[in-house]
Amino acid sequence: MRTFYVDCVNGRDTASGLSEQDAFRSVERANQVTFGPGDALLFKCGCRFNGMLAPKGNGAKGAPVAIGAYGEGDAPIIDGCGAYAGVLLEGVNHYIVTGLNVHNHAEERAIRQGIAIIGAPEGITEDITITGNEITDVTGENRRAMGPYKAMYWNGGVYVSFPCRTSKKDHLHDILIMGNYIHDVLTSGIRVNQAEDFVNDIHHTHVVVSGNRVIRTGSDGIIVANCISPRIAGNVCGEAGYHGTLEDTKIIAGIWVCATSDALIERNEVYGTRMFENDGSAFDTDWGTAGDTIFQYNYSHDNEGGFWLDCIGLNRNIECGKTILRYNVSMNDGRGIGIYDQGMPVELYGNLFKFDHPMRICIYGTPVNYRFTNNVFALSEEPVDGWQNAVYEDNLYSLSDVHGLAEALEELKNDPKMSFKVTSDLLTPIVKTR
Repeated sequence: MRTFYVDCVNGRDTASGLSEQDAFRSVERANQVTFGPGDALLFKCGCRFNGMLAPKGNGAKGAPVAIGAYGEGDAPIIDGCGAYAGVLLEGVNHYIVTGLNVHNHAEERAIRQGIAIIGAPEGITEDITITGNEITDVTGENRRAMGPYKAMYWNGGVYVSFPCRTSKKDHLHDILIMGNYIHDVLTSGIRVNQAEDFVNDIHHTHVVVSGNRVIRTGSDGIIVANCISPRIAGNVCGEAGYHGTLEDTKIIAGIWVCATSDALIERNEVYGTRMFENDGSAFDTDWGTAGDTIFQYNYSHDNEGGFWLDCIGLNRNIECGKTILRYNVSMNDGRGIGIYDQGMPVELYGNLFKFDHPMRICIYGTPVNYRFTNNVFALSEEPVDGWQNAVYEDNLYSLSDVHGLAEALEELKNDPKMSFKVTSDLLTPIVKTR
């Protein structure tokens, strides 16, 4: 096991790189090393390194190649300077990248990544962790109209992909994107997919996107595709689309999945998602999803387009089940609760919906497939007409102030005989149970 050091001030590319005193000087020199199990590549804090870092070689299970920082001061900056990525892990296995500040600045927009994981075209690419990094100033692509492989869906602050179509034999496995701070990028924040988009290939396994902060993106916040049972948990996604435009970006959402099976999206906060042409919701169940997609224990607020978007009808998967939205809190989310009803069951239970403005239960169409059970509706006025088409059972409704609602809920909670029903003068029923 070896440790290589890179120092932009005192390093020399003719040195061995194997001590702080004999450090390399450049990314280009570091790229010439073939790493093995347990090796480390460390960049000196306070330094700036230009050029794409693209390490070679593989670690092993329990002995990954570790890329990180050493010394005191600000995290080392790796700037791709307009290359495909700032850090590119292509066709390698068993890596961990931590403690870096990754940029990829250019004068013109193009497909660019901050940190990219690209699988080998054959076999399983596995065991890669991206954690504790800052990714910013990535001049990527946020235009929808650029066409396949060139449009905004093919890049991200952290981009995880496969170079062709996936299969049971060829896919990604054990990919963890955790605890990174991604902000002010002209791309999506985090994107997981395969190169061939809009295809219902669902093969990536053990993919987790957890504990990241994604703030002020050029397009969507977090998009996960082509995964079996992915977990998207504990992230903060704020102001998705901040650097986008109506003309270029057109349609985005905060956190969403497509071509996944049994995705779990939980304990995230999503706020301030921009709405351009349409959508602009905090969450989205999108094309190609299979099994049941679950959104639970999330907090969304002030998303311009609304709380949740249903796009299951696009490239519908024959194995599609239902969307379950449970125990979420939605506060003043733009136009309302749902965007579209695509004909598949939608179960909403145990949620709190609070709106200080007129809202719709379903923004487009009639929500005949929406079933609301044991939710709390704290509204400033009756919903816009059309709510009557959904199914409502044992919900609480209030047109009163929030404090009155809280007192009534406390009363119900302390009474073991009471179920989740209207029981107080403070709670005015505005929707009938059917």
